[in-house]
Amino acid sequence: MTNQEITDIAVKNGWTFLEYQENIGMLSYVKEDMRINVYTTKMTIATCINHPKSGKTQLYRRNVWRKDELNRIFLKPRVHTGKGYFNK
Repeated sequence: MTNQEITDIAVKNGWTFLEYQENIGMLSYVKEDMRINVYTTKMTIATCINHPKSGKTQLYRRNVWRKDELNRIFLKPRVHTGKGYFNK
């Protein structure tokens, strides 16, 4: 998936492009008080949100190569994909 395809999916779901860190291949997007980082080399997606019960959390999903999976994450950042792990 290209950086432009990722950005198109993000923008379509109401996210604003924040930055691209070329040295680590990370695209960042923001929406309200949430942030999504896409690490393009291994397609790991990190969602940073303020969870209603747990407070500030990070949820990582590995190997998100399909556009429909990426679209689901940008649509609902807390969606469970079965591919992730959690940090608080």
